[in-house]
Amino acid sequence: MLLKYLKQKVRQYRLSRAGVLDQTSYQPAMVGDWPVWPDAIHSGSVVYSFGVGDNIAWDRAMIERFGVKVHAFDPTPASIAWLKTQQVPKQFVFHDCGISYYDGTMNFYPPSRENNPHYSQERRGRLFDKRPPVKGKVQRLATIMRKLGHSRLDVLKLDVEGSEFDAVPDLMQSGVTVDQLLIEIHYQFRSQSFAKGLALINRLKVYGMQCIYVSARGYEFGFVRRGLKAAGMLRKSA
Repeated sequence: MLLKYLKQKVRQYRLSRAGVLDQTSYQPAMVGDWPVWPDAIHSGSVVYSFGVGDNIAWDRAMIERFGVKVHAFDPTPASIAWLKTQQVPKQFVFHDCGISYYDGTMNFYPPSRENNPHYSQERRGRLFDKRPPVKGKVQRLATIMRKLGHSRLDVLKLDVEGSEFDAVPDLMQSGVTVDQLLIEIHYQFRSQSFAKGLALINRLKVYGMQCIYVSARGYEFGFVRRGLKAAGMLRKSA
């Protein structure tokens, strides 16, 4: 427990030293376990949530608080099976697809802990873990938005177990407009590093995003597009 606490403090120190958190006027509010800037959200906002796993608390909270429709995505069989056992609001729309930098299929590897539904494109099992991967459908964010008829996103949540390192650069390159990005950056994975996580954050800032939140764990981040206006002002100018 002490070691876990010390590692968390080290992550916080390194992120603070790197100046990750920006000084802005945006004041986030916690919805579920994630930060959003509520002033720019209304019932017609377009909200995508990638990485269902076995938890849709944030999706439910967004629906209850703002009356939005949430498009949720997860390609893994464990998550799809779990959702079939749940009663979900009518504003919750599920898609059995993941996000990546290409359209096709991907191998998703089981987590190190049994009965954990959070599969990943990275091998995270123990050294002699022989469990095979499962195949899941993935698409570029631009492809998904085109199919669903969306030209921009008000809120995009990404908890995709490492796929963010491929998917986020692709969405920036494609010119997709995202007003708010909530993202867990898995720089602790073996194939990644703190330096790679920081590089991804800095690329988002160059793309026009401001970091308004860093979690105590140091893995979850909230970004707002620079110059984003409140929902009332947006409706008046529409």
